[in-house]
Amino acid sequence: MTEREVSLSPAKWTASIIAFVALTGIAILLDIPFLRQISGFLFLTFIPGFLILSILKLNKPGLADKIVLSLGLSVAFSMFFGLLLNSALLALGYIRPLSTIPILILFSTATIVLSIVAYIRNKGIVLSLPNLKLTTMEKALFIVPSFFPLLTIVGTRLMNMSDNNVLLMLLLLLIPACVILVSFCRDKISQGLYPGFIYFISISLVLMLALRLNHVLGADAHDFYYLFQRTLQEGHWGLYNMYLQDANLSISLLPTMYQSLMNLNGEYLFKILYPLLFSSSPLVVYIICRKYIGSGDAFLASFLFMAQVTFLWTTGVSTNNMAVLFFALTIMVLFHQDIGEFAKRLLFIIFAAVSITSHYATAYIFFFLLFFTWLGMQTIPGILRSQRKAAAPPENAMAAGTLSNPLSGEVTPNSDADTSQSAALVLAQFRLTRGVTTTIVLLFFIMLFFWYSQITGVPFSVGVGFIGKTFLNLNQWFLIEAKGTTVTAALGENISTIPQQIRLVVSWFTVALVAIGVLSAVVSYKRMVSVPQSGQIKPDFLGSKFEMEYFLLALAGSALLGISVALPLISVFYSMERIFFQMLPVLSPFFVIGGIMAAKWLRARPHWIILPVLILFFMSTTGTTYQLAGHRESMMLNSEGSDVRAWVYDQESSAAKWITQYGKREGFTYAGPLLGTRVFESQALVHPDRVRNLIYEYQQGREINGYIYLRKVDLTVQNLVVEYPDIFASKNKIYSAGISEVYR
Repeated sequence: MTEREVSLSPAKWTASIIAFVALTGIAILLDIPFLRQISGFLFLTFIPGFLILSILKLNKPGLADKIVLSLGLSVAFSMFFGLLLNSALLALGYIRPLSTIPILILFSTATIVLSIVAYIRNKGIVLSLPNLKLTTMEKALFIVPSFFPLLTIVGTRLMNMSDNNVLLMLLLLLIPACVILVSFCRDKISQGLYPGFIYFISISLVLMLALRLNHVLGADAHDFYYLFQRTLQEGHWGLYNMYLQDANLSISLLPTMYQSLMNLNGEYLFKILYPLLFSSSPLVVYIICRKYIGSGDAFLASFLFMAQVTFLWTTGVSTNNMAVLFFALTIMVLFHQDIGEFAKRLLFIIFAAVSITSHYATAYIFFFLLFFTWLGMQTIPGILRSQRKAAAPPENAMAAGTLSNPLSGEVTPNSDADTSQSAALVLAQFRLTRGVTTTIVLLFFIMLFFWYSQITGVPFSVGVGFIGKTFLNLNQWFLIEAKGTTVTAALGENISTIPQQIRLVVSWFTVALVAIGVLSAVVSYKRMVSVPQSGQIKPDFLGSKFEMEYFLLALAGSALLGISVALPLISVFYSMERIFFQMLPVLSPFFVIGGIMAAKWLRARPHWIILPVLILFFMSTTGTTYQLAGHRESMMLNSEGSDVRAWVYDQESSAAKWITQYGKREGFTYAGPLLGTRVFESQALVHPDRVRNLIYEYQQGREINGYIYLRKVDLTVQNLVVEYPDIFASKNKIYSAGISEVYR
């Protein structure tokens, strides 16, 4: 399948945009079901970005590239236009700037203005559309993954209603089968099909948890949902004393914009919005990798990204994953050959700003990655010049009027003028192309400092304090207690069952292949990295050599992973899985390269090394191997298991809402220790300062004087009423919903 270019006249595409804006406005004002939700989502997610691409005249990138760029620019525009709208209307005395009417009127006006500017800048819009002439094999291969999203929707519905996971298990077996088949048939598949394969797999995986049950899943997700609802109720964004979360526009202002236009059930919107947006991230990884390792291997690299636990848990780690999406987009535009220098810088700044305002920890890691890369780019030219001088002809040869060419071995006459010109040429030859400039690094730090220190305050002081605490505890370097659970599990702690052992082994193999790929690039840098005057031909498995800057990004990412394991406390407070996940947009091509190099050493085909590791890793992270072995571990495939505390049932939600509706406002509410306080926060929409951990307060000897909210896990797994009779001796059960109770 190839792409064909279609040109639209200015009148046609301008009229189309205005007609769509009008249709969206009518659907929203008349509250037309389905049409309001679909048009509202498209309005915020694609239209502004498409117009900005047109204004920048970015016609060269392919269809998949334009789709992810349009999505990224649209989300960025929605966030920052919403922030501007929020600040301006509040300053004018309008207290609900994020309500439906202001957003609809002003966002529609801004969209029409963008379309007029795009009309002035372009004589026509060029669209790259797929040429749908598929061979019989391509049709056969493509039809199966096209049903994956439907399998997810029907399978989760069946799971929610009857605890029957047969369709979800079928899906989780079909996906690796599809990956294997596509990999072995790569020579018979058009490159244009890979984005379709990737998207169908991606959207199917991220929706599996998002569609499970009716309520918010995760731990921090309850804080996120409360902040979203608080912003929606107040009608404006502000600092609501939510500690670190106030700085994350992606969970407060952004979903409020969507909800004001779409008018969905709040929890449904919050659960599916981020998976829908983040499902584009594997396409970004594919586009990054395609340039270096080709479409077939880039498909495998993107599947490694999709196999990560953090990817599967997008609905519960929305801030982290939104920041990672825009981190990946910045890397993509930085090294995209079809984007001009001005557009690269502009898009880099926009996407970096969204990453900063989406998640503090991801932004800090992003900054250190940029800083170390910039530092390397200051050092490398000097090293290359030193190597060139060491290989240069002796001074007496220069004085004799000859100059030896180290590449060809020829000796040519030389004059004083030629000598000075050669010196200037040598200096010019080692001026490497730079995207991460001093200006970019300083601008990134200024944006980070301004947002976290001057606007929101808490994240910057917490970040500085965390760095200080890490260095103060360097004496705990070798203590296992100073490492996170991911690190201790990697060392074999609490690994007892066969599925756990399989996951441990394939996880180590995955990391090993990435390490082999990076080390191979270090050892063979003249062949794999674009070094001036190297004179080395690239290996056959590379589509093009890595830019020096990309190579340094990979080294910096590898170094940050090593530092996070070695230094105490880092992996305790921030999961190693998340750090590795953030590095994958840069490091994923090296996984494939590592597999190719290992296959050469073992004299095997690369697929026989890469695919077993990749498929077993995927089956482990999705819980498929656990399920086949009879272990009920995965929340996607079971309604009971080790993650039972994360479930929020309708009865628990009803009990929390009952306290809010009928209970007295004064005093605290006490909840169970297993996420009870957070579940109450999201379901009752009560600020976390008004909820206390029941068992902790009791153990501290404090009086329990308020409502006690108990969930299913508190009544069955922990059996708090029986285990702590002193607490309940003077309390009365005033509400019961079967699996959830309220005491006073």
